[in-house]
Amino acid sequence: MALRPVATLSSIILVIIAFTVARAQQQVRTIARIEIEGLQRLSRDEVIATSGLKIGAQFSIEELDAAGQRLVDSGLFAKVAYRTTSNGNQLTVVFQVEEVKGGQSPVAFDNFVWFTNDELVAAIKREVPSYNGTASDAGRMTDDVKRALENLLKERGIEGTVDYAPFLSGGKQEHLFSVAGVSIPICTLHFPGARNVSEAKLVKSAKQMTDADYSRSSAIAFSTFVLFPLYREAGQLRAKFSQPVAKLEASEKCKRGVEVNIPVEEGPIYLWERAEWTGNETVTPQELNEVLGMKNGEVANGVKIDKRLREIGSLYGRTGHLDLSLRAEPEFDDTASRVTYRIVVKEGPQYRMGTIKVKGLNEAEARSLERKWKLKSGEIFDTSYFERFFKTDVTEEMQKLFAARRALGKGPPDIKEDISPNRQTLTADVTIEFKD
Repeated sequence: MALRPVATLSSIILVIIAFTVARAQQQVRTIARIEIEGLQRLSRDEVIATSGLKIGAQFSIEELDAAGQRLVDSGLFAKVAYRTTSNGNQLTVVFQVEEVKGGQSPVAFDNFVWFTNDELVAAIKREVPSYNGTASDAGRMTDDVKRALENLLKERGIEGTVDYAPFLSGGKQEHLFSVAGVSIPICTLHFPGARNVSEAKLVKSAKQMTDADYSRSSAIAFSTFVLFPLYREAGQLRAKFSQPVAKLEASEKCKRGVEVNIPVEEGPIYLWERAEWTGNETVTPQELNEVLGMKNGEVANGVKIDKRLREIGSLYGRTGHLDLSLRAEPEFDDTASRVTYRIVVKEGPQYRMGTIKVKGLNEAEARSLERKWKLKSGEIFDTSYFERFFKTDVTEEMQKLFAARRALGKGPPDIKEDISPNRQTLTADVTIEFKD
């Protein structure tokens, strides 16, 4: 009888030991396989690398949760779920994912002049294994890329910080990363391929760019908005600038600066053939050609063409067509180096005068100007009347107004003219506001 409690106690101890061993064996499970379901664009290896899980590693719920969170934070997936299956102590992890549709934009490096592109990519891949030249527009992937680039700067001993901003280039979004806090002067600027428009003229026109630190995005903007019009003016309507290439300058005169090369393909000089108009009803093709002012055989000056097309907008403004749109598509004959412009006119409805309101003056002054407005309600709207109104119809009133302001030590007011078309009534209300 005395031995039963001992025997019972021994049994309990054995059960506890057996349970503890079994539990320990259960806890020591190894990840034998990782599977990914639902992939459309990404590869299995990229997703596994992004998750941080490794085949052969010891399994834990905490690490699996963390891996799932890393996938969510990457911004690559709209949904992430997972399940596990076991075979003894060998465990298979299955991630069920739904990739983000679209939502990926190219990554651009603005002024990382100390590194090759391969070095930048390798540095990012250490932090973001799935990196392929793009980054998600949502999630934390851009933060991870920024951190990788900051680590690279530290490794090279470059004192600077990494800035990030979404950026529109050619109408498409880029994830733009740049280095701040480091001066990168432009020592020399070259335009390989420049002939008809001389390199000296291009460099002179880019002075504002060369007076500042190097920036890839600024160089692209200058090429597009400042330099390309020089070629358009010369009739080289298809001139193309390549991406700027910056390399460190080693000369004593420009330490820590860069030499920048922006190759250009000038293309042929085009001559004007003709304009073909469609959609115009209020204004005849002859009248439109007269305003356009281009003669067959002359150099197709793109700057002049753009200016004259804007003047056609003013012409239609005088007939009350405030919603006018013009779509001009050049058609090139490369054999003859000629260009024909096919111009689609969408005149839109014709508007009539609505109400006139003057703001920013005292009551008497405002009403006096409103009474002088000669474009009556219901008449066809004419945008050119503004000039006649101020130069002719209210000359005396404006002189008195300016004199009163001079007496108070004030200069001429800022005058804002606003036209508000009503597409239901086809009337246009005018507001003229005087501001100090």
